[in-house]
Amino acid sequence: MSLTTLAEARRCAADAAALLRGPAAQAPMHECLGAMLAEDVHAPQPIPHATTSAMDGWAVRGAGPWLLIPEAPEPRTGRTALSPADQRPALREGEAVAVVTGSPIPRGTTSVLRSEHGSLRPDAGAPGRELLHARSDTVDLEPGRHLRPAGSEAAAGDLLLRAGATVTPAVAAMAAVAGHDTLRIHPRPRVRLICTGEEVITSGLPGPGQVRDAFEISVPAAVEAMGGATEGVERVGDAVEALISSLQEGLASRADLLLTTGGTARSEADALLPALRSLGAELLVDGVDMRPGHPTVLARVGGSLVLGLPGNPLAGHAALAGIGQVILDVLAGADPRDAVGMTKTIAVEPLPGARRGQRLLPVERRSAGVAPVGHDSPHMMRGFAVAAAFALVPPEGVAAGETVEVLPLAWHAGGTRSTGGPRGRRSSPWDG
Repeated sequence: MSLTTLAEARRCAADAAALLRGPAAQAPMHECLGAMLAEDVHAPQPIPHATTSAMDGWAVRGAGPWLLIPEAPEPRTGRTALSPADQRPALREGEAVAVVTGSPIPRGTTSVLRSEHGSLRPDAGAPGRELLHARSDTVDLEPGRHLRPAGSEAAAGDLLLRAGATVTPAVAAMAAVAGHDTLRIHPRPRVRLICTGEEVITSGLPGPGQVRDAFEISVPAAVEAMGGATEGVERVGDAVEALISSLQEGLASRADLLLTTGGTARSEADALLPALRSLGAELLVDGVDMRPGHPTVLARVGGSLVLGLPGNPLAGHAALAGIGQVILDVLAGADPRDAVGMTKTIAVEPLPGARRGQRLLPVERRSAGVAPVGHDSPHMMRGFAVAAAFALVPPEGVAAGETVEVLPLAWHAGGTRSTGGPRGRRSSPWDG
């Protein structure tokens, strides 16, 4: 059987995902986190929209001492009301009014005197009124001191965020500060996970003929870090009929991507290919020339993609990083040309290749490049647990000092989830 190269499989996955990607949509802010912006975000008005105080204290005009102008009490509370600046009369020379951090200051303000640098004393010439005195050593009376001018962060119409940026908590905060209630996004891809294998157990110590599950917890968490949203996890045995039923449920739920684990080879015990044939699926990739992970399967069924991950833990995660990330990026709005791009770095130690095909070798990141972590057989998780990326190693290997392509792991510090690069590619601190 002729295997597809990883590069070809990634291009095929990107093209297939592009055909199935839904339209961008306007969404409330809380639904945007983790999604990719579909359009630029601008400031609808200056930020801040009014000149405000940077300190608790008093807005003053001119040289002190200043006559304190009282604020009207709020109804029923007795608290001091800090009215908007455009509703306050302008300060006159020798007047002051109380302000708090972030509150608009009245017109005519020279500076803000911090509360710890001023004191109030009765006005001997006007019983019931108070005079504000400044501490002799304060620098708060310099013109403009402790004022945040209107538009100092952004002018109306300024570009705040570019299309392609991932809506992180900081991005959402920026948009909210600007006054946006909704953002136009590419919705996060909806993913369902179907785990197969009669021998797989999910708790306790495995006995003879049993193995502990490596996917039910890790894959949804990986999908989340990679930009998707796992909306269902199901475990079935090895029967073809049970897998067909689970796939049909996933298709009915209109999931963008159905992930399966195990059963991807061609033996009589492997259920995925017979199940896909029964569903009339279009087989896009049937095996990838990479180690581990060569029995990876990609198919299209109606409006969904099915990515069959091999059952060996490292092999399954290699397929998810090598092909699943591409699918999720494109479904989430990335340009297919950018989604298949590779990150390059330097091998600081020799990277051994496989006997055939491209090797996906777990590596750690060092200051000068990457090095192997060991414990990297298809069934092993120990090396992968501390890896920052997969290095793509040809059969002849990569010598120390040579350039190597890597697939950064999205959940690792410095992985692939960032604020978006050219044409919406999810940029990485590894780039450049």
